[in-house]
Amino acid sequence: MNSRRFSKIIAGLLMLLLCLAFAVVGAGWAISVVLGILMGIAFLILTSGVGDRIQNFSNIIAYVLIAIATLTLIIFGVPQIQESLKAPDLVYGYVGGERYDLLVRNNKVQKLLSSAELQVSDASTTKKGSVSQLQVFNQATSQSLDTLDYVWTGDSAIAEAGKEIIEANGKKVLENEATLLDPLVLVVNKKAANKMSKSGFLSALTDNSLKSFGFSSELDAVKFADLLEGDATWNEIGITRYASPPGVIMADARKSNGGVMAETLIGTIWYNMALQGIADTPSLEVSKQINQFQPLPTQISQALSKKMQELRLRSGFAESTSSKLKVQLEEGGSPWALTYYSLGKNIIKANPQFTLVALSHTMVSSNQFLSFSDAGTRLLRVIESAEFQKIAQEYGYDAPQGSWIVLRDPTFEAVRSLTNLPL
Repeated sequence: MNSRRFSKIIAGLLMLLLCLAFAVVGAGWAISVVLGILMGIAFLILTSGVGDRIQNFSNIIAYVLIAIATLTLIIFGVPQIQESLKAPDLVYGYVGGERYDLLVRNNKVQKLLSSAELQVSDASTTKKGSVSQLQVFNQATSQSLDTLDYVWTGDSAIAEAGKEIIEANGKKVLENEATLLDPLVLVVNKKAANKMSKSGFLSALTDNSLKSFGFSSELDAVKFADLLEGDATWNEIGITRYASPPGVIMADARKSNGGVMAETLIGTIWYNMALQGIADTPSLEVSKQINQFQPLPTQISQALSKKMQELRLRSGFAESTSSKLKVQLEEGGSPWALTYYSLGKNIIKANPQFTLVALSHTMVSSNQFLSFSDAGTRLLRVIESAEFQKIAQEYGYDAPQGSWIVLRDPTFEAVRSLTNLPL
């Protein structure tokens, strides 16, 4: 009697331990329970008095149960165990500076990727500005691109150029999708912004909802570009501490899509001012002077090219990328920086001496994702998911869509001609 009771206890413990063991290694709870019960009953038959009742058939029944359990494990359990033990796919790609920390360093994003059986690390991700990506791909070979799963780059013009270069090397693009939208805004020193407001250069917000996104005021983009043409002085807008003529901190267009966007915004406004014949008037002009903004031509005039070169020299930050603007702004050589909203929001969050100023007319970067493999496409699906979008909003990609007057996108040829990209 005691031996039978002891066998039942052992069989019960065996059922429980087998269920837990199979579940831990990834067989799934349903399969684990079935296997535990079958093996437990078989053990009970082989070690208890049940054999006295069914005598010759007891061992046969036990062995059949063991065989059924083994077959169930092979058919249903082993594939699940192999899947659970498989390492996440390490995804290789290039990412611009503003999105690198979000994708690689954000713990919430890492958990989201893990749930999709993907892994993105410092080792698998190259942090490189969008234009620098083009330069790398331009020198690449089909062999050097073999391990490339994706490219998360700047705006559509940059992405299209990169797509052409990569496809010319025999790499097939499986997906080409716009992802996060990011408008250009101004990050301005608060003391300078107060003086600009008193002089009437900055205006009160016409859209009060912008306040919830961190903006304190807005600026007519044509007036801003007109000031940067070089004929005006800081004193005209109430500022005296900076060397005239005015400049603005921008990223280097030879490295970063942020610089491309900034130069394209200013260059497009200057081009349209010239079309309207208001480029060289003594007073600062405003947007209402231009009825409709025309996109940049594919070939830039010498006059516009010269103005852009002078602006680069005045701004004095030709080697900067968007991710380095914060340091240069803190150094105080210029009261403002023209950059993405996502970067600007994070700057003012960490530095209360700065504020965000909205532009009446701007350009919006729709970061482009190029996928070259199944792993790259799965990563794109994660980025497009509602969960990732929520994390991106917390990170800074939550600018109010629809509040911007967006200038028309230029072609890559126009961008290259304006910014002197070496491509």
